[in-house]
Amino acid sequence: MKTLFLSIVTMLTSSNFFAQNQSQDINAQNAEILLNEYLIKNDPGIAVSVVKDGNVIYKKNKGYSNLEHRVPITDSTKFVVGSISKQFTAFSILLLEEEGKLSIDDDITKYLPELNGLPYNITIKHFMNHTSGFRDNTDLNSLKGRTDLDRTSQTQMVNLLLRQKGLNFVPGSRFQYCNSGYVLLAEIVKRVSGITFAEFVRKRIFEPLDMKNSLFLDDPGLVVKNKALSYGKQNDKYYYIPLNRSIVGSTGLYTTVNDLSHWANNFDNLTIGSTNILKKMETKSRLNNGEIIPYALGQELKVYKGLDVIFHGGGDAGYRSYLLRVPEHQLNISVSGNFESFNPLNISYGLVDIFLSDYIKKPIKKELPNYTNKKLKKFEGEYQVFPGLYITIFAEQDALFFKSYGYEDKLKLPVLGENEFEFPARAHSKFKFVKNGLNWHFSDFYYPAKKVTLNPPQYADIDLKELKGIYKSDEVQTSYEFIIQDNKLIGIHNFNGDVELKPIDKDSFITDLSYIGRIEFTRDSKGNIDGCKISGQNSYDVFFYKSE
Repeated sequence: MKTLFLSIVTMLTSSNFFAQNQSQDINAQNAEILLNEYLIKNDPGIAVSVVKDGNVIYKKNKGYSNLEHRVPITDSTKFVVGSISKQFTAFSILLLEEEGKLSIDDDITKYLPELNGLPYNITIKHFMNHTSGFRDNTDLNSLKGRTDLDRTSQTQMVNLLLRQKGLNFVPGSRFQYCNSGYVLLAEIVKRVSGITFAEFVRKRIFEPLDMKNSLFLDDPGLVVKNKALSYGKQNDKYYYIPLNRSIVGSTGLYTTVNDLSHWANNFDNLTIGSTNILKKMETKSRLNNGEIIPYALGQELKVYKGLDVIFHGGGDAGYRSYLLRVPEHQLNISVSGNFESFNPLNISYGLVDIFLSDYIKKPIKKELPNYTNKKLKKFEGEYQVFPGLYITIFAEQDALFFKSYGYEDKLKLPVLGENEFEFPARAHSKFKFVKNGLNWHFSDFYYPAKKVTLNPPQYADIDLKELKGIYKSDEVQTSYEFIIQDNKLIGIHNFNGDVELKPIDKDSFITDLSYIGRIEFTRDSKGNIDGCKISGQNSYDVFFYKSE
């Protein structure tokens, strides 16, 4: 009887084992098909790791980390994972808080007294959940004339940020993704711990989690072994996209997908930190008015096909990465690539569909609204997305169209649902119309846009002579000269190219540059021009005084 019982158990166990293996094989095959949809043979490539219950259930490396020398991507290939770095910065701050060395509710000037001149108080938490209103370092760096080709160190960037005197909005009043906050969080870690941010993370996170192939690059001259180079493509030819910045906190992490899996696994099986830290990192933030936003601390949360997922993407130069976790099923997905046009979201969520197919809810097919020109009229108008960036929405032939303000090329917007329209020029992008405006969704984030009424003056109605001259900024430590050329106002900079200013309002002009979206000239009490305020996509009202 005992022998018969053991035989039955063995048979059932073997049968179950065979079924599991068969299922894993099918999943692996489907994953292979998914990856092949987004890759071209002998090109830059990707690395993928899927971990379930702490075990690797799928792993794949495809393509080359170095096209010139035909170096294949391997398990030890390091990618720059961009903003995924923010998770490590947030975790570092929370480690220090747990040790009683700071509180995320502290005013930042306790650690960064150089910012005492800001108009409003900012807490560490405001930096962590992107509600600080601080100007973004990308715009400021571009305004100064620096690019990714220039060597920009952490010290240089911190010094630039610590000179700022203005904010984009009242802290806590809205969400606006801001890299500057995380650069300054890394500086706070350095000042509080007494060691560099890179060294702190190495000792407190990388070493205990056995992340042997990870480092924060805070030295632009340091050689990084097994580094994937980043690429872009134009006219069927690949071009190297260099990254000479060594900025950490907001970005700067070189790592492998295997190491990212070790990091993600710590959220399921705690090795470092505490449950309190993890809870804070996974709790959605709240604005001053009580509105809950999907961003927590270094991570974002949403529901995907009935599954609660926690994630963050990253992009820098030609690198693209995504780290996604499904805590309920202890499934972690890490994806990294080294070519600019690669979108890791398609693969990341495609892998969720494959490996959690038994748990996902199929979206209910909804009947699309039948819009006529009459119904679409309520969406028509001009909208300001960022300072100086205006778009025009209009209806014709029972369809909605988009065009950049002042240009004639138009783009049809397919209907996605009630008040929702796809923006087909970019993957994972759409417009959702709300009262007096719209939200422009890009992948995981959205940007609110207000409906405006534009009645721009003509150049002939403007006294350009009083606007010309040299304007200097103490905050950015650079200057622009405005000259008159062919009866137009032109901006000149030592490093940035010349740019035409187009009148949009009295004393206000716009350009085609994202970091100089709007220039608003200011006047003294006598009505004379005494300066201007330059606003970019994420940095508003940087003051330049007129020196000539």
